[in-house]
Formats: sequence, structure tokens, C-alpha cells
Amino acid sequence: MIWNGLAISKQIVEAHRGKLWFESVKNIGTTFFMELPMAK
Repeated sequence: MIWNGLAISKQIVEAHRGKLWFESVKNIGTTFFMELPMAK
């Protein structure tokens, strides 16, 4: 279920010219990142 939410979140962020990704370390955990462009 969480992966469906992440896919939707990624689509929304990318629609705003941003980027969403994660980095995972086995037995340590996962960190999620999001970048959005600043408004002019």
C-alpha cells in the first residue's frame, strides 16, 4: 500500500518539475528525498 502512495507522490512532484527518490541501506533503513524548484 505504501508503494502506491509513493508512486502517486512521485508523479505529483515530477509534474511540478521536481524529483523524488530514496536511498536504502540494508538493516539500517531508508531515507526519502524530495527536490522542488524554487518559485521565481
